[in-house]
Amino acid sequence: MRLAIPLMAGIATGWVCDVEALHIFAVFILSVVVLPFCLMHSAPKWLFGVGVMMFMFSTGLFVESRQAYEKSLQWSSEKNSYTARLVEVPCVRGSDVKVLAELFADTLCSINSERRKGLVYLHFQRSVETESLSAGDLLELETMVYSPCNQGNPAEFNIERFYYIKDISGTSFVYDEAWEHIPTTKKGIKIRALELRAGAVALYERLGFEKENLALLSALTLGEKRDFPQELKESYSIAGASHILALSGLHMGILYMIVTALMPLRRRNFVFRLLREVVVIAVLWGFAFVAGLSPSVVRSATLFTLMSSGRLLSRDVSPISSLAFAAIAMLLFSPHLLFDVSFQLSFAAVFAILLLAPPLQDLLGVYERGPLYAYIVNLLILSLVSQLGTMPLVWYYFGMFPVYFLLTNLFVVPLAFAIMILVLLVWLLTPIPFLQHCVAWLLDIVAGLMNMGVQSVAELPGASYSLPPLGVMGVVCVVLFITVFFLGLIQRRWWLVAIASCSAVSLVVLLLFVGKPATEGDFMVIYNNRKNPLVHLVYDGGENYLVSTVPQRDAEYVYVSAPFVKQKSLSSPQWVEQECNDSVVQYSDGLFMFDGVVVRLLDNAHWRENEYVEPVDILVLCRGFLGPVRELVEVYPAACVVLDGSLYRHSRERIKRECALLGIEVVDVSQSGALKVIVSGENFDLVPMRDK
Repeated sequence: MRLAIPLMAGIATGWVCDVEALHIFAVFILSVVVLPFCLMHSAPKWLFGVGVMMFMFSTGLFVESRQAYEKSLQWSSEKNSYTARLVEVPCVRGSDVKVLAELFADTLCSINSERRKGLVYLHFQRSVETESLSAGDLLELETMVYSPCNQGNPAEFNIERFYYIKDISGTSFVYDEAWEHIPTTKKGIKIRALELRAGAVALYERLGFEKENLALLSALTLGEKRDFPQELKESYSIAGASHILALSGLHMGILYMIVTALMPLRRRNFVFRLLREVVVIAVLWGFAFVAGLSPSVVRSATLFTLMSSGRLLSRDVSPISSLAFAAIAMLLFSPHLLFDVSFQLSFAAVFAILLLAPPLQDLLGVYERGPLYAYIVNLLILSLVSQLGTMPLVWYYFGMFPVYFLLTNLFVVPLAFAIMILVLLVWLLTPIPFLQHCVAWLLDIVAGLMNMGVQSVAELPGASYSLPPLGVMGVVCVVLFITVFFLGLIQRRWWLVAIASCSAVSLVVLLLFVGKPATEGDFMVIYNNRKNPLVHLVYDGGENYLVSTVPQRDAEYVYVSAPFVKQKSLSSPQWVEQECNDSVVQYSDGLFMFDGVVVRLLDNAHWRENEYVEPVDILVLCRGFLGPVRELVEVYPAACVVLDGSLYRHSRERIKRECALLGIEVVDVSQSGALKVIVSGENFDLVPMRDK
């Protein structure tokens, strides 16, 4: 752990600060000079620790700066020929086939800053050919690669940061005639693992698992969550059981206990102990292989492999040291994992369990009052410490707290244990179809019970509580409060418990009342949505409406507006796309008024049929608009023209040129991000909402 902390500090420093190579080299040389001096008898012992920490800190700076340099390279801004190897199973959604691929430029780059290879998301139009693609396929294609870019909508998911951490350098849209398949038989171990995972999912489907039960088994036993229903995922989050869906240490620990229980070779003979641990390690890594060798599974398998090796050598292996070793190995290979939310949550949960669970078990006398008491209390302790260990991060990233997480884990963890046992039986009974179907029938019942139980808890009143926004310093304070609280509880120093509790309550009250944002009044948001136009009308009284030119079922708007609705704690918006005339909103054929500002959405050429001149304040041109701007403003004289995100790129550039010649103010939502319209008397302001 004393090696992992300075390594993480070096990576974090390199992430936040632009450290020059000369400074990194200076710290490294200083550490190398200090270490030999520490071997002298007259040198103080603490100096050796300082030298090692400086060495690990400089190592963190180096690996972070190296990866940051590689990710700063940009793909060519022109269409180019590439060779692509698909590194995951393609995902079919609607009319689109999306797949992650390793891309190689076929021509040498003339500019040193141009990227020659990297991971890229390829988007194909759905067809028979694209649906037949599989992991490991080699393609020759001609396309243009775009750098990842946020849309600039309020409270949106930061796709740029996500891609940067995942080492994904861009996206590309490949047309049908621009690619061809190259026959190849060369497949790496990762590709074969993904194929095996896809085969396991197909096995579940053949055994009759459907919908939510199939999604649960795929996520819990294979880590495959791409087809997991969003509503069910939210239920698991609200109930405090999201950790069950993230294949990691919990699932590997269950498997570890099952295998060690089935192989009670307790003889002192080294050969028997070696056989036992070899089988245990083989089963763990075999499970990791079937699960696609995802980073979380590899991390957990490494941790338990170290523990098993220590037991073979009759050494008292520290689980925390094993966890730190796994973290060091993964961060040296991919330093940006440190900023991955799943990586942080996984390590925080395991670290909290390893650090806090044993002293709490001793404090409560878990193993002194019978097996039933020990089982229930152990479940409560593990649930409590893992939830509190991850609470600062959950608060920071998601701003919510599941109230009934203890109740949920009382039945979720035992059911997960039963599911893992039944799944292993299903896999082992493949040569005996009759018994396999019998076990699968029982497994279907258990999976259904888990889903039903989680959904029931999520529907309880007050199941989830929204927390006020928490900054980085707030996270540090919460971690400090939790540490002091448990330190006082374990050592039975109740004054420390009282101080930590009062400080935590004071922080929450401060955030709730002092940090409460001021009322914004009425405002309108024009979202940057590439699919269809979307305008959000928010009134101070609580009413809010989503205005578009297409029906709600065709809008594909949820991921655009839902984060903002959740952030502002708004009620579910009313959808308006046809004639509407209520006490708040009057909408007709794309025309509506907001606090005296007249807005018109245009997505067709019907405006040519208008015989009257109708002045408007804001003219929003959307996908489907045709015609020259000069003729348009003669029919609809406008104070401002807004180019919606759904407009095609060529139409956008043409309209900009025409507006410049006519002297008309034009705002391009695709570049500025979502626009917030604030009305002040007879005037209005368009304020970009893109995060800085």
